[in-house]
Amino acid sequence: MIVEGLKRILLGVAIGSLITFVVLSFLVMLDINSTIQEIWKHWSASMALGVYYSLASVIFELERWSILKQTVIHLSLTTLVFFPIAILAGWIPFNLLAMILGLGIFLTLYFIFWIGAYFYYKNMERVMNERIDRESN
Repeated sequence: MIVEGLKRILLGVAIGSLITFVVLSFLVMLDINSTIQEIWKHWSASMALGVYYSLASVIFELERWSILKQTVIHLSLTTLVFFPIAILAGWIPFNLLAMILGLGIFLTLYFIFWIGAYFYYKNMERVMNERIDRESN
């Protein structure tokens, strides 16, 4: 269990770092300069979110919970983790209108990804069941 947690943490750090690298590459191509402090702040926030998301995926592995319970808990925790990090990193300005707009965009993207994952796994389930049926006949 500890080894799996460490693997997930390292994966989250890697994904957060990769996202930062991609953004930095665009900044270099556009000849936009930034300070080391700004880069460090955004990189740290990306890694923190990467670690969170990699660990939070465990919620969807709890088979005794319904998909509704998993989604509500994951969404609630994700909102509580994402917004403070996004505000501290300066991704969302600390004012009411920006936070409402940020929440709307966040929820829209969350549900787009959720629906995509839902249909992906439903299709995988269907394909696996078809293979089992074929092999049992």
